[in-house]
Amino acid sequence: MAVILLIVLEVVLTPILSRARIPHLSNLQRAVVGLATAHLTPGGLPVLGGGGGGPGGGGGNPGLLPESTTVAVCVIVAWLVGWSILGAWRMMTRDA
Repeated sequence: MAVILLIVLEVVLTPILSRARIPHLSNLQRAVVGLATAHLTPGGLPVLGGGGGGPGGGGGNPGLLPESTTVAVCVIVAWLVGWSILGAWRMMTRDA
């Protein structure tokens, strides 16, 4: 089940959220880890769902939700820390 949910997140939801402009949900869109990693990709690599170039440099992707590098790094760190804490808690509370 977890693998299916991750596939849905990365293959279906992340490309949709990266292209859609929803003013009231922009901070929620920025919290998606796939969008944060797309901002850190080198400029010549293709970005989520097609198109070339990252947000930096001359060949940037104007369709990508605007986000600073600092915010992208903070989102990635928050995902890593959050899931690590959840995993550690789960390991401590499981039955032997």
